[in-house]
Amino acid sequence: MLTDRQKLILKAIVEIYAEDAQPVGSKILTNLPYLDFSSATIRYDMAQLEDLGFLEKTHTSSGRIPSQKGYKYYVNHLVTRDQEISQMYPLIDEIFAKYSLAKEQAIKEALELLSNLTNYTAMAVGPDVVKTSKIQKIDFIPLDEMNAVMLIVTNHGHVQHQNISLSEKDEVNMNDLKEVIKTLNDLLKDKYLYEASNIIKAEFAKEEIGKYMKYQSQIVESFIQAFAQFASDNFYLSGVTNIFEQPEFNNVSTIKRFVDMLDRRELVNLVESTDGLTIKFADDMKLLPLENYSVVSIPYKINEEDNGTIAIFGPARMEYKKVIPLLEYIAVNLAKLYKK
Repeated sequence: MLTDRQKLILKAIVEIYAEDAQPVGSKILTNLPYLDFSSATIRYDMAQLEDLGFLEKTHTSSGRIPSQKGYKYYVNHLVTRDQEISQMYPLIDEIFAKYSLAKEQAIKEALELLSNLTNYTAMAVGPDVVKTSKIQKIDFIPLDEMNAVMLIVTNHGHVQHQNISLSEKDEVNMNDLKEVIKTLNDLLKDKYLYEASNIIKAEFAKEEIGKYMKYQSQIVESFIQAFAQFASDNFYLSGVTNIFEQPEFNNVSTIKRFVDMLDRRELVNLVESTDGLTIKFADDMKLLPLENYSVVSIPYKINEEDNGTIAIFGPARMEYKKVIPLLEYIAVNLAKLYKK
């Protein structure tokens, strides 16, 4: 159990260290108006906090830095919301007013603003497109006598394209395939994406398009590939390079590991959350080949069954007093957006 004085000292060290990543010494703390204690008293409490595992001592400085245990105690018991952040709320309101009918764009714009305001990497998991989107239109666009592009457009504005090719030995031509796609468009319009594959397979079983059976696998595969891409379209990132400006991540090996994570989409596994405001540190996840990072995430309601999540990825010393209220305000606005 920490004393009230130790709590004040730990809170001060966490917040000062967040600003410049420099170890904090007792001399800096004695200059703070709310720490009206002698230098000797502060040094004693810093030593106690170190013994308890809340602070660590670096090899290059006599100052202390927070440990992961110290950060966890801070975010669970000591952090307070920075009231000045409310000055940024009108910028967020403007985005949601502007894109009230374009949910995906609202998420992208809100993430971009969030990454700019915090100088960290902002992430979001949006609604499951396959579960929540309906097919609005399927277009078939011939490129030449042998090649065409099929476009699938959803009611939320997502678009995927797939290539379809014929060979010279084929008995059908592009006009024939265009009629097949037109038939499928009539069948699938206003159907959910997850329903489409079974409808397509059932249609190919009918006699009237039986002569195109040899194209069933190609067309069905085109739809499956499009649906797989739709499923991956619900993850958003902004401010990826911001993380490289932080001293903890500003080296070649760390940058390479982070880029590899992006390629493998491992960051998605860090974001999904349905448990309210969540703050996780490297030791909590052991998922990424990185150290000294944290992820702050909060869910937002999409419908009765589904949640999205918005999150910040940054150094463990991030300014939680600013990040948390920004995330909370954006999450509330996203939930309102999906109720419309």
